[in-house]
Amino acid sequence: MVKEMSDIFGPVLKAELASHSKASNLAFNEKVKDLQAEGHKIYHFAFGQSPFSVPEPFVRHLKDTASVNDYLNVSGLLQLRKAVVDFHQEWDQVDLDIDSLVVGPGSKELIYLTMAVWGGQVWLPAPAWTTYRPQAQLAGHNPRNLPQTSESGWKLEPALLEQAVSQVDGPHLVVLTNPGNPSGCSYTRSELESLTAVCRKHKIVIISDEIYARIQYEGSHVCMSQVYPEGTILTSGFSKWSSAGGWRLGYAHFPPALKQIYTAVISAASHTYSCASANIQHAVARAMEQDKESLKEYIMSVRAVLKCVAGYCHDRLGSVGVTGNIAKGAYYFMPDFSAVRDDLAAAGAVTGQQMCDLMLKQANVALMPSSSFLLGEDDLHVRFCFVNFDGDRCLAELKSRGGWKNYIPDSKFVEELCPDLCQGLESICVWVQKLRADNK
Repeated sequence: MVKEMSDIFGPVLKAELASHSKASNLAFNEKVKDLQAEGHKIYHFAFGQSPFSVPEPFVRHLKDTASVNDYLNVSGLLQLRKAVVDFHQEWDQVDLDIDSLVVGPGSKELIYLTMAVWGGQVWLPAPAWTTYRPQAQLAGHNPRNLPQTSESGWKLEPALLEQAVSQVDGPHLVVLTNPGNPSGCSYTRSELESLTAVCRKHKIVIISDEIYARIQYEGSHVCMSQVYPEGTILTSGFSKWSSAGGWRLGYAHFPPALKQIYTAVISAASHTYSCASANIQHAVARAMEQDKESLKEYIMSVRAVLKCVAGYCHDRLGSVGVTGNIAKGAYYFMPDFSAVRDDLAAAGAVTGQQMCDLMLKQANVALMPSSSFLLGEDDLHVRFCFVNFDGDRCLAELKSRGGWKNYIPDSKFVEELCPDLCQGLESICVWVQKLRADNK
């Protein structure tokens, strides 16, 4: 038997990292994939990967740039950074500085490097994406939660932020996700302006993770860099709106007032990943320059499909009393199973994780509890990822019916084109009804 490393060398990890593990969403996704590979029928609502293919222009240009193998500037290909600046000017009406942009292997890496060079307190509005807290801890921080509620639409409230930062020495860094993961919430301009007033008063720096901005369904996304330009580190990328998660290409923009952080992140990038993949940078830059109309058509079509699917899931679960705030963007919303809390307890499930374990066993449905997103163990919200459908089939059908300008997808569209999603929803509804019946 091979001995544990600790038996040979003694403790080798930092004490605060002894209990660390891989990202919970990735680990659970691997578990579900293993069950499916073994022949189990699992309705997978636990992983937020785009159901659509990468836009055709990206693929076409990548074929032409596949042989590019040179190291690029650490901050990113100039052509790509210019395309990103033009992109945000068109879609967000915000002026970014090409020399303040850093391109990296996903915005995830750039958020981590920003935390790694940050010298103050890190705050995480909860619920929050599963990776923010482990990132902060890896970077040497002890992050603090800013709990939100379903009543506020899972949005950070200015009074809560004011109260929290007033009791802790700064400087303060808040990680804000808009649109939200896991909540699917979307902030209005007035809501961001109210948060900005608190940020200016307390000199708070915001990492505004806007990776889902282009798939805010109504097209009314407000960029934090427009409202709070001097204090916002804007992060985004191509994993979500262009379905290129595995391409690993993202970026961060730092305002002039935070030049010191920008310089430190560039330095850290040069000592870690060197540069994002050269061929992918060239391909995406060319597509963004040469295929703007095609990419716009793609974005608008994806929005139309996701909005319809989001509404269908919200309404179907709501029909059995599993309610939640309807998603305004991204791939998620957070339905609440509190209506069957007593029935769950009778079945031996009193925590969100126990409920999800029971649902996987009895209904073949995979979900992640809100405790994975920094809420309490006994909270019965879940993150519901409504992406287990054939996105390309939906886009093709949408186009055949006149496209996003002329056809609005409805429930019949979902029922016809998303059978696995509908069957999974039905399995949840039947499970909820059986729980109630068993405990009458």
